Amino acid sequence: MKLYVFLGLFWIYSFVAFSQKIDYGSCSGQVLVSVNANYKLNFPSYKGIDKSNLFGYLSGNLVSRNAIWICYEPENNGDLKVNCKTNIDSLHFVVFKTDISDACHDIQSKKAEVIFTKANTNCSEFENAKMELKSGYKYSFVFLAKEKITDNIDVQLDYLEKGEDGGELLDTLSLNLVYDRNKPIYSVHILDELTRKPIKSRIVISNADELDGTYKASDLFLNYKKQVKEAVLKVDAEGYLSKDLTKHKIILANRVSDTILLTQVKRGTIAKLDEIYFAAGLAIILEESDPKLKRLRDFMILNPSVNIEIQGHVNDDSKRGLLSKRLSKRRAQRILSYLVDCGISESRLSAVGFGNSKPVYKNPKSDEEKEANRRVEILIK
Repeated sequence: MKLYVFLGLFWIYSFVAFSQKIDYGSCSGQVLVSVNANYKLNFPSYKGIDKSNLFGYLSGNLVSRNAIWICYEPENNGDLKVNCKTNIDSLHFVVFKTDISDACHDIQSKKAEVIFTKANTNCSEFENAKMELKSGYKYSFVFLAKEKITDNIDVQLDYLEKGEDGGELLDTLSLNLVYDRNKPIYSVHILDELTRKPIKSRIVISNADELDGTYKASDLFLNYKKQVKEAVLKVDAEGYLSKDLTKHKIILANRVSDTILLTQVKRGTIAKLDEIYFAAGLAIILEESDPKLKRLRDFMILNPSVNIEIQGHVNDDSKRGLLSKRLSKRRAQRILSYLVDCGISESRLSAVGFGNSKPVYKNPKSDEEKEANRRVEILIK
């Protein structure tokens, strides 16, 4: 499966990284990029010849100092293909493999491993070149043009991640928006709860200051500057039940990671709809239910082949079994009507009321237990 990221995220990253006036024309200023995203970079128009010929790695080829340096740190093993476009007729291209800790020192002291090199070439010659990358290393990519050239080059690193068995990770998308490895890094990893394989998802983070945004990824990496007390994370993926984390705390540390497990949508799966509220004794949905109703709508849009049965339950310790069943069904039907009004086909929906016949707690002793009985669930059909 070919992987993509939102173009908008690239522009966000570009603003964060390049507004810092980073000199990506040198090894020490190389920019950490995301794979499967397009970057348009201009050569810095440096003058002069590099007498060391790129620290001695390009012996016999007198090269200029006019360079572009970018780097990538894979989270998983995989195969990389470099795609680029430029009007420059001839350039040099080198790929170094180093330890993550001090890549430039390794390159300058000739301890780096050169895994790919092309001299006096153009972008068309990279079309069939595939490189095998390993997790735990840094890969530095160097483009060298003739001195004084200011032309740009479009670069995209197409990366196909692989599992431990060497097979393709079919639904993975790593999005690394870290612009400073010395600052705290927050990561989110979305996995299938049974297989523990990555799932490409829509991740919405809110109430978290600089972390706020909408991202498309299975593995997301971000810089942040301060602790977050009550973040909200919403995760959606086709073929899976949605998952929300509310009042989520993100501590301030060098590396903080959250792993979110999603449940695959299967026939017979029952999921509770939290935070759906009705007026007491009535089938009137309260306004504070809107966020969760919209989440249910989004789930149905994201999974067009899924049909659901909306199941209403009430907490009623009286003997009014028939009345309770009618109330619970009317409430379920109100949710059905809401989805139809949102454009969901009525043929995909049904509603049923169970009254108080299926309580979570047969003899509720607290308000929390009564609330657990007073619920709405969906059954995947």
